[in-house]
Amino acid sequence: MTQGTIYIICSFLLFFSFMVARSKEVPIYQVLLITLGGFLLAMTPLGYPIWALFLVIGNGLFG
Repeated sequence: MTQGTIYIICSFLLFFSFMVARSKEVPIYQVLLITLGGFLLAMTPLGYPIWALFLVIGNGLFG
């Protein structure tokens, strides 16, 4: 994953988090997306397997 990809995904998730905070309604899938954004932004060692799992699920659902 390139730095550009990380910036694009994190920007989207930051915008999404801002919009969720304004609505004052936070379902579980939104919490998971915000958490994923935090891992991608930090790119901790745990971020790589989480990103790989995200890609496997995404490719399985959307082919």
